[in-house]
Amino acid sequence: MIITEARRRRRSLYLLVLDGQDGPTVDLRTFDESAYRVGGTITEEQLGALLETSEYNRARERALYLLGLRDYACKELEKKLLTEARPAIAARVVERLTEVGLLDDERYAARMAQSLSRSKQYPKRRVAQELRRRGVDGETADLATEEIVCEDFQQALALIEKKYYNKINDRDARERVKAALARRGFSFDAIRRAFAAYDEEMQTDFEENETQWQ
Repeated sequence: MIITEARRRRRSLYLLVLDGQDGPTVDLRTFDESAYRVGGTITEEQLGALLETSEYNRARERALYLLGLRDYACKELEKKLLTEARPAIAARVVERLTEVGLLDDERYAARMAQSLSRSKQYPKRRVAQELRRRGVDGETADLATEEIVCEDFQQALALIEKKYYNKINDRDARERVKAALARRGFSFDAIRRAFAAYDEEMQTDFEENETQWQ
């Protein structure tokens, strides 16, 4: 086949015109760095290899762009790449980025676990669930979660004091707050300990105020 034309398209692509007929697209960099030129020839096998290289390069560029926005787990990034690349290509890109240190599930899980604990005030069980949902394997998720220093009941207590302190007016209100904490992923024991600590703090504050007025 003769490469009749390499027609510039949007998103940094060439539309290859082969033997006068519109053919496949290839990214500019891949084509410009190849040995092929307009007016030259290319076989079916060579074209297939060129298109595979182009697909890989485009997937890699997208992966680097995404990693520039935030961290990703390997499986999470691979899933993102599947919107534009075949599974084998997406897997190759992720494997290569892992080899050069740009992807590391253990590092990602450790950072994300601390972030979810601090910013979202999730209990450890919820943190592990979130990590798995993002593609981290169970063992890595559990190890990262174990590094969280804050206990679950302390997280629940912080939420009660910050978000629910004005909603604990009676028994029914307390039960609604307990249900909200349970939906957030806190265990019954963590919720019980949090309320016990909260009541103890309130009692201490009450006694201190009473003493001041005496």
